[in-house]
Amino acid sequence: MAGLDVVVVGCGIAGLAAAVAAKQGGAHVIVLERAPEDERGGNTRYTGAWLRMKADTLAGLAEQLKIPADALETTVAAYNKACAAGTYNEADMDGLATRGITPRKSNWARPIKAPPYIAYPIIASMVLTFGGLKVTQRAQVVNQQGDVIPGLYAAGETMGLYYRSYTGATSVLKGAVFGRIAGTDAAKRRNA
Repeated sequence: MAGLDVVVVGCGIAGLAAAVAAKQGGAHVIVLERAPEDERGGNTRYTGAWLRMKADTLAGLAEQLKIPADALETTVAAYNKACAAGTYNEADMDGLATRGITPRKSNWARPIKAPPYIAYPIIASMVLTFGGLKVTQRAQVVNQQGDVIPGLYAAGETMGLYYRSYTGATSVLKGAVFGRIAGTDAAKRRNA
């Protein structure tokens, strides 16, 4: 691909972070994505790249979440009714459990009564792979002998970071961080 410095394959958070970092570094970048348009964006497509949604009303929050406002208002009202009175203590298991709803919240159940109303969209998905391509701290792919393969980077689920255990809630961050590292390093190679 003549005239290009960086080719990014896949436009999940890792790929996009790499592309943006490389472009900011002055590289000529192309992003290749095989997924149909309505399936592009990795896990971020499910939330429209929103990590947090915020509104002054429950109806406004429901609109952002694309769920029926009356269902959200009914659910929050039932939750609030299930919250027990007591002294909230974030430092201890305070026993402020909900009563009469499923699933039951066992501690720190506080009524949701005043804005802002905040939601964090969550989906069930495959969040990591064990193994993957071995990389350096600069996201450079290495061969079986441990030598860096010049100009080849990996980030996100293609890179090997987890082998025997997984630190919860780090997969997306891993993709964003190593994507940015890969893009920055690729731009530096171009400018060298």
